Amino acid sequence: MPADFANIASYYDLMYVDTESYAEETEQIRALAQKYGVPEGGRLLDIACGTGGHSLFLSRYYNVSGLDLSEAMIEIARPKVPGAEFYVMDMLDFHFDQPFDIAVNLYGSIGFAPDYAHLVKGLRQAYENLKSGALFILTPWSTRETFREGLLATSGQKGDFSFCRMETIKKAAADKVGVDMYHLVAHGMDVKHYHYEQQVTLWSEAEYRRAIAEAGFALKERLGETEFRMGAFICLKEG
Repeated sequence: MPADFANIASYYDLMYVDTESYAEETEQIRALAQKYGVPEGGRLLDIACGTGGHSLFLSRYYNVSGLDLSEAMIEIARPKVPGAEFYVMDMLDFHFDQPFDIAVNLYGSIGFAPDYAHLVKGLRQAYENLKSGALFILTPWSTRETFREGLLATSGQKGDFSFCRMETIKKAAADKVGVDMYHLVAHGMDVKHYHYEQQVTLWSEAEYRRAIAEAGFALKERLGETEFRMGAFICLKEG
């Protein structure tokens, strides 16, 4: 069955959130913001924020608003980051009355855009909700050039909760990746099993760069996967 984020939200933090990496990425974002003249205390938009893992750290330095399509994810984010504002919105179609100083779209979430036209639309939404001179940081879900098939297997325990996670990541078409997800989650002695399938879109490096330009941004830096988790396009809304 397709990924059910209402279900996944209940154990997402247990299985997916890496607080050490989130803290490190926040410091990288802060350094980039300083480099490009974005003030601390400014307004930051966390696009596809999930359960607010990044928002929690980003809120140390910025006035954070987060958006995600999953209401269940947002319901977890709100009490986690009480000083932030969270909204159930589509990252490919959203609008705020007051523009932001910086926006981030992290952890490869843009890969859920189904095709190139929607990629451009999503990036354009970010552009239109930013101030002139604002910074936009985008992490791709890999690219056609860097993608590698693989098997991911992890397990862990936090308090009374334990999990086992196994996911196969395979090419499904020229521009699609299939992710087959098997999750075991236990609360005490109560064990539940989940199986989901989802597809993610792959674009080439050139397509990302073209979409960024079509959306209106100026690409200032391209950080590789060894420099920023999953890599990053560092963009400005000039003018």
